[in-house]
Amino acid sequence: MKSCTLTALARTAGLAVSTVSYALRDHPKIPPATRDRVRKLADKMGYRAHPAVAALMAHIKAGRVSLSATKIAFVWIERNSGRLDSLFDRQCLAGARQRANERGYLLEEFRLFDPGMTSRRLSDVLHARGITGIVFSGCDRLTHVDLDMLWTRHSAALIGNARCHPELHRAGHYHYMAMRRIMLELAARGYRRPVALLETVVNERASRTHAAAFLAYHPEPARAPDALRKFAKFEPRAIVSWLKKRKPDAIILTHQTHMEPVRRLLGAAGEKIGFAVVSLEEERAAAAGVNPGHAMVAANAVDLVIGQLLRNETGLPADPMELLFDGHWIEGGTLRPRQQPLVEFAL
Repeated sequence: MKSCTLTALARTAGLAVSTVSYALRDHPKIPPATRDRVRKLADKMGYRAHPAVAALMAHIKAGRVSLSATKIAFVWIERNSGRLDSLFDRQCLAGARQRANERGYLLEEFRLFDPGMTSRRLSDVLHARGITGIVFSGCDRLTHVDLDMLWTRHSAALIGNARCHPELHRAGHYHYMAMRRIMLELAARGYRRPVALLETVVNERASRTHAAAFLAYHPEPARAPDALRKFAKFEPRAIVSWLKKRKPDAIILTHQTHMEPVRRLLGAAGEKIGFAVVSLEEERAAAAGVNPGHAMVAANAVDLVIGQLLRNETGLPADPMELLFDGHWIEGGTLRPRQQPLVEFAL
């Protein structure tokens, strides 16, 4: 099937080719409504930017030409990751694939934990296949990863907040701001005795920022340390025993799956307590909390890789960039309505 050209897209949109080109690059000189209309029309007509042309244009000013490969590797780095039953994995892969396709690239999956595979072996495989760009998957269980690639061959970025050796560019969720948002929401709704039940591996992967924001924004700073419980293994009965001694009016959880067991064991008291989740994976979740936007984070990791490809940059970055996204609030139905406006910039 013949691909849609920029000229054909401009003709259908009734705009100049230059206007359409600027709109697809999200240039501020083009009104937002026009940019949105052009992007939707481009999707409908199947327009895809040509990566080689994009690379050429990016290098003209530098006086050199280096055409990027059209494939980007998506590398699963955790054993058992890439499973269809993992919503986190599905969202990350979908977001990365969509962004790669939008930019005119193809995404191909590889698994670092396949039998006989090592980081160095994978580097050789990708080099033989002519694949320079690599997006490394996020981690669901690990807090730290070691990667031994021949980095001079590659342009890479990492999804998520796990620490990586050596350090790479990354796109991740701003966990501190997620907990901060929850604390501000609780304050606006009149909750005064919040407690936090945090899964240790998630808090550690987030550089302990969940705990830090909880302590910083607790309405009663002197009581805050005693209102924080971290656990490696979720044991509802032990947790509920701890809760009954503290009599909270709101409970913050790492995952939504922890909510019902706790609420059920609390009995009638659980119906009067507000619940918020610091990492809601579903957009239509029943609980209140913050959705990290895994697909959007993964898409931006792809952009970090493509930016390097277009600039002909390979190797380890001297100053690794970290793009962090706040996620967005999900109202759910587990907190009372706001009693006062949200104080967005509370100190």
